[in-house]
Amino acid sequence: MEEKQVRPFGFRDKFGYMLGDFGCNMSFVFINSYMLLFFVTCLGIPGKIFSVLILIAKIWDAINDPIIGGICDSHAPKSGSKFMPWIKWASLPLLIFSVVMFIYIPNAPLWVKCAMCLGTYMVWSVAYTSVNVPYGSLQSAITTDPIQRAELSNARSIGAMLAQAPVMVFMPLIIFDKDNNPKGDKFIWVVLVMGIIGFISFFFLRRLVTERVKPVVQEKQKFNYAQTFISFFKNKPMMGVTISSVAMLAFLMTVTNTMQYTFMCYFKNTDLLSFGTVIAMFPMLIAMVLCKPLVKKFSKRQLCTYPFIISIIATLVLTFVKIKNPYIWFAVLAVVMLSVGLYTVLTWAMVADCIEYQEKKTGRREESSIYATYSLFRKLAQGIGTAVVGLAIDLTGYVAELGSNQPVEVNNNIYTMTGALPLIGCVLCFVSMLLLYKFDDVDGGTVNERNN
Repeated sequence: MEEKQVRPFGFRDKFGYMLGDFGCNMSFVFINSYMLLFFVTCLGIPGKIFSVLILIAKIWDAINDPIIGGICDSHAPKSGSKFMPWIKWASLPLLIFSVVMFIYIPNAPLWVKCAMCLGTYMVWSVAYTSVNVPYGSLQSAITTDPIQRAELSNARSIGAMLAQAPVMVFMPLIIFDKDNNPKGDKFIWVVLVMGIIGFISFFFLRRLVTERVKPVVQEKQKFNYAQTFISFFKNKPMMGVTISSVAMLAFLMTVTNTMQYTFMCYFKNTDLLSFGTVIAMFPMLIAMVLCKPLVKKFSKRQLCTYPFIISIIATLVLTFVKIKNPYIWFAVLAVVMLSVGLYTVLTWAMVADCIEYQEKKTGRREESSIYATYSLFRKLAQGIGTAVVGLAIDLTGYVAELGSNQPVEVNNNIYTMTGALPLIGCVLCFVSMLLLYKFDDVDGGTVNERNN
């Protein structure tokens, strides 16, 4: 019997893969951005109680990644696809619980609100993980070509940005009334529309993307996450990507939150924050455009390591030079974010390379378990980042009751903090990528480790 010819890699794969992260972020970005506002401000759950609830939820969110990844790896594919069935069947629960989470019940008892907050988030996180982990693992099954993987990683970044942009720029116009108060009854309709768009995106992802790398999963391959976890830590390139990703999320990306306080207290001009959001995203657009030609001339290691030297210099300026002009401050921030853009665009291609490398070292095909472990650390880093910002704000001497009328010393401390946290992140990113991610350029679709 003649073997069916596989369609060559092309635009269809890139567009379909882009739709996957677009669909994921249709749910994730809104919940990540507005869950606190909804439950604390609209439903009236005290901030301290919400902090405990979200901490429990985030721990569960991180734990269920390797569980679902292991289950995905330990079950033999029956339809010729290892990942698409997961995306198909989990996308509907993801839509449903994204909506249920934002049911507006302002008059319910506190315990009901807390139960709804924790319960719906925990179920939502399982549904989200059941889509996101197979989706992230899918890249290693689409192609082994390094340039094509970089293109897929770039497409994924484009999908994420297309989903994030309307949430960051337009959503405040819908959610808030003329007195700047959030309208609790509007949240559910917004998340319903976004959820439906995400659900449709997953449908077209499954129709457009082709898995060319035949999944090697044997019935006798049992779920042994302890073995995978140990191998993960022995995978030096994977540790380089993981440590740098944690550093970026826990320290470098805090600037999007801390600059709110900088413009409120130091520059005293919060009207410029929307402009700041655009400035922070612009280098990402540049990185997306330059990704393909740069990958042809430089290795991913070079592109994701040495630009951080420039970012370290720029964050030193933001930390120790008291810039009075906010537009100059934004210009320096844009320099910082250029390395972030290159790293973010190529992250998923590096993860795919690390998955392939671990398979060669261990002889086990564990895309989902490895990706899930990486995702676990990313989610922990997001929680750490929130805690770091809260602690750092407290250490500046900031008093919430004073609002923007803080003492000059506190204003200066806030300014310094806004640069210092990304500075720590840039240094950690540079060092971890330089010392651990020792991959040469990929040769003929195979990954080679440097000897030095």
